[in-house]
Amino acid sequence: MKIQSRTVLGVINYLVVFIIRMIFKTTRLEFVGDSIERCPFADTGDERFLYSVWHDSVIPPLFCAVKHNSVALISQHRDADTIEAMLKAAGMGAIRGSTTRGGASAIKKLITLAEGKHIVITPDGPRGPHHKMKSGIVFLASHSGRAVIPNAFSASSYWKFQGSWTSIWIPKPFSKVYYLVGEPIYIPKDISREEMNSYTDLVQEKMEELEQELKQIVCSEPDPETVPFRKAA
Repeated sequence: MKIQSRTVLGVINYLVVFIIRMIFKTTRLEFVGDSIERCPFADTGDERFLYSVWHDSVIPPLFCAVKHNSVALISQHRDADTIEAMLKAAGMGAIRGSTTRGGASAIKKLITLAEGKHIVITPDGPRGPHHKMKSGIVFLASHSGRAVIPNAFSASSYWKFQGSWTSIWIPKPFSKVYYLVGEPIYIPKDISREEMNSYTDLVQEKMEELEQELKQIVCSEPDPETVPFRKAA
């Protein structure tokens, strides 16, 4: 049964956020290699990025830091109302919009709303297929001048909640959460459809490489290059 009352929905969202936040207080977050230098919580100077995060890994980015220097791009569809409410409860901004609709004026408005902030995008959302990159993030990168940064998350132990087309995982208390950040991928301006498809495949490839690397780390002893998370101010 779908909850219609915004008040009830708001209370539920804040309760869920509170529980997840308490879980994350018990976890240990580790950045693999030099990932901490390119993550959304790092000092990236004046440059702002488009962070690519698979839909099933959206929970860690919300609760890894005390303060956020990023906003999430979510669908304009009514189904995204709950997601927006949860983002608000978690202290992260949200922008309702599309990476492919509305042309240059819509892109300009989107970048204006996110001025000074990184943009987190789930490139396989909002309806899948699971871990299948769509071209929207490449389109936005080409028109905004922002580089795409692939991201991957994993945990030593977690719960998985299956949805209609993908799952959402939440780390279990006292588990270790791994965060691996890829190198920026710069997309040229005014690229052709063929070039857009090629860059989309490239981002897909980099995302898959990060996932595989983290799987190996989780299944083995802690990597000696892994560094402990430093709490955001």
